[in-house]
Amino acid sequence: MTEITYRKILVPVDGSKNSFKALNHAGQIASRFGSELGILYVFLPRVALPAYPDFNVGYIPETVYSDLEEFGKNVLENAVKLLPPSLIVHTRMEVGSPIEIIPQFAQNNGYDLIVIGSRGMGIIKGLVMGSVSNHVVHYAACPVLVVK
Repeated sequence: MTEITYRKILVPVDGSKNSFKALNHAGQIASRFGSELGILYVFLPRVALPAYPDFNVGYIPETVYSDLEEFGKNVLENAVKLLPPSLIVHTRMEVGSPIEIIPQFAQNNGYDLIVIGSRGMGIIKGLVMGSVSNHVVHYAACPVLVVK
């Protein structure tokens, strides 16, 4: 049997309780393996009409974009504060669809493991509403640990 080691672990965070639970797990795994930890925040700037939430208007005011970017910076700063200072941690913010960016970013940057939070909605709601973690499990080139 081959020994499993994780040199680089990616944790996508969005500021939610579940994403920080995943970060805690990833931090513990990274500590045990001496792994580098990448924390990724991805946001999709779009404006939707309240009556048609899936209809993307396309234009997003600069102030809204700036607010989303500032929120992402705060999420990443708070995430780093939750980890032991002995870990090697890298943070990154990307703009785009999380379901596309996360697996692609992991593969392009040589991550061995993705640790991602689950929304805990159950399989039926997850299928109806879509789930970032579900998509990442199916499309990532590396192993994925989903934390509930």
